[in-house]
Amino acid sequence: MRKISLLIGLAACSHGMNGNGDDTQQPDAPHGGSDGSIHIDSPASGGHTTVFTILMENHDYAEIVGSSNAPYVNSLIADYGLATSYMDTGHPSTPNYLHMISGDNQYPGVIDVEPQTPFLFPSANPSLGGQLQAANIKWRSYQESEATPCMLTDDGDYAPKHDPFLYFSEIQTAPNNLCADVSVDYTNFAADLATNTYGYMWITPNLTSDGHNPTTDPVGALKTSDTWLKNNVPAILASDGYKNGGVLFITWDEAEGRNGDNGDQVPMIVISPKIKTAGMTSATAFTHSSYLATVEDLLALPRLATVTSTQNMMEFLNP
Repeated sequence: MRKISLLIGLAACSHGMNGNGDDTQQPDAPHGGSDGSIHIDSPASGGHTTVFTILMENHDYAEIVGSSNAPYVNSLIADYGLATSYMDTGHPSTPNYLHMISGDNQYPGVIDVEPQTPFLFPSANPSLGGQLQAANIKWRSYQESEATPCMLTDDGDYAPKHDPFLYFSEIQTAPNNLCADVSVDYTNFAADLATNTYGYMWITPNLTSDGHNPTTDPVGALKTSDTWLKNNVPAILASDGYKNGGVLFITWDEAEGRNGDNGDQVPMIVISPKIKTAGMTSATAFTHSSYLATVEDLLALPRLATVTSTQNMMEFLNP
């Protein structure tokens, strides 16, 4: 997280079932739904597609790609796909997390804020969490070191600012204890993965595992995060949900611009048995909006209005 000593200006900010389609069909043009969202018909294979996401922290593209400090990450890049012109959508961390699931930073940024911030959060705006609920797609956000489900305050290495779903009222204040059901500790992940019933699984490692800390030693932090990925990603790649056409996205929330690096460029690694060519790269200009658009298209969800015309990343995947 970039430290910025400015005052935040408080500003007012401001679904269909998961179906099957022809494997060879290309996405049709967007068309509006009665709820104001944007529908895009996208290819889907038989059964459900499982989308996995792991979000890491605070490292530049140039610090990671090709670096001996991240050997496991670079082995994934060699075997799967890398977006070489993928950019974050703001600073500090929180706006990027919120953007990934809503297509918008949701507030002016400047400083990180908590999920219960007067006049800002929870937001009544739509998000991916609400879309998944409306489509009856089973999903969870797994937060390492989140001792209590739906925890809205900091606790040791757990930071609620890294669980974007908590910032939207359709999740945080939903009835029937929904928030506690979908925002859970990462210790639940292995058992859930084995059921092969989840369509969307978001993972946030804790503040040490994700490369955020120690902030005074970014090289050491990168090495620690690379080891965490090495210890945890293989279970995903061995799962039925992944092997049956699943997709794993690994990216970083924001760049830091250290050593003269691009202050917004981060790696986006696309991992799937459906990858077109091992080690492929794409120089297409993608952002966190592209992530959201791709997830929506993979799960046959309506596009949120914020990403109506956003380019997805389906170029990495075979039908």
